Amino acid sequence: MNRILYIVAPIVLMVVFVFLYVDGRKKIEERKEQERIEKKARDDAEEAERARKREQARIDNEAAETRRLQEEADKKAKKEADFQKKLQDIRDKTAEFNADLAKYKRQAADLDKEITALRTEKEKLTRQSIEMNQTIAAGLIERQNAELEIQRFAAMVGRKARESTLTRMPTIPAAPAQ
Repeated sequence: MNRILYIVAPIVLMVVFVFLYVDGRKKIEERKEQERIEKKARDDAEEAERARKREQARIDNEAAETRRLQEEADKKAKKEADFQKKLQDIRDKTAEFNADLAKYKRQAADLDKEITALRTEKEKLTRQSIEMNQTIAAGLIERQNAELEIQRFAAMVGRKARESTLTRMPTIPAAPAQ
């Protein structure tokens, strides 16, 4: 019996061990399978979440890109409008300055004509002034000549009167001697 006990006890223990081992293995495998299923479910959920986030990010990026392109288009349009406005302002100012230039050229031409007319008139007045001065000088010379002629004539008349017997006082004859 002792010998049987030595053989049967290990066999029974081995059967119990195998039974417990197989049962434990089944539980472990079931747990692993359950964990694998849970992990797969988590991974699938995470992948779905990541896919949803990627899709949301793609949509957001597309929206942001669309907004950016729209903003760039708006900026470009605004810049073009500002450029056209400034260009039109420059054209308007150029036209205004050209009109002013033409007006000032006409004024300058009118002033040149007026200056030419005034110079001509000045030369005419200067000639008239010179002629008047010459006439005045000639008149003064004639006057001086006339005065000299008058003085000469008066001197001649005075000399003839002195020499004339008519202008002398008659001499009183001496009283007759008685």
